[in-house]
Amino acid sequence: MSVEALRILHDAEGLVVVDKPAGLPTTGRDLGDPGCVQHALAAQLRRPVRKVWAVHQLDRFTSGVCLFVRRKALVQVWQAHLRAGRKRYLALVHGVPGWETEQVDAPLRYVKRLGRPAVVEDGKRARTRLARLGAGPAHAWVEARPETGRTHQVRVHLAYVGHPLVGERLHRDPPCTLHPGPALHLARLEAGGQRFEAPLPPALRALADRLDVPRFARGGQGFAASGDEPA
Repeated sequence: MSVEALRILHDAEGLVVVDKPAGLPTTGRDLGDPGCVQHALAAQLRRPVRKVWAVHQLDRFTSGVCLFVRRKALVQVWQAHLRAGRKRYLALVHGVPGWETEQVDAPLRYVKRLGRPAVVEDGKRARTRLARLGAGPAHAWVEARPETGRTHQVRVHLAYVGHPLVGERLHRDPPCTLHPGPALHLARLEAGGQRFEAPLPPALRALADRLDVPRFARGGQGFAASGDEPA
């Protein structure tokens, strides 16, 4: 996909936070690999910045808050902040959950024969808190707050409880083709005493409208600390 100007949410003290667009990988094969957020950001910042380093990875089709640093030494600093921080995802899922809130404790690891991460008894501990938000006839908004950081954790846990993401191809059988990729957005990230937020992208708002899933109201269902709508 063509890379338009990235929306920078924060740029101070060596930390650069961007609103990552869906469809673009966070990083490439190396620091000079074009066609990724890392390269596009370095080019957009220009001199005196020639390189930026990713603090964490969002999947290609996951949009939202994404952290980079201007100095390599800051990567471990901010990774430590992330481990002690909190993330809030908005997910558009198949089906309408019968619960208002749910906690998923299901260990994960990569399963070679499946070619993907999966819930297995001997996997690494993984916990995700879920809350039902706005619901339509056959789909719903779900808030997901992972308390551990396993690969594809939110995607796998949603599929595990019977509500895979709209657009999910890897963790759903049959694959969903209603959207180019999993409808997942990192709306809020709190780390290092700071809070960063990214609005829901127009493509996900349009998808929800097409599936007749209403926007959830401020202060409505969800965790007590949520309090904001996907707009």
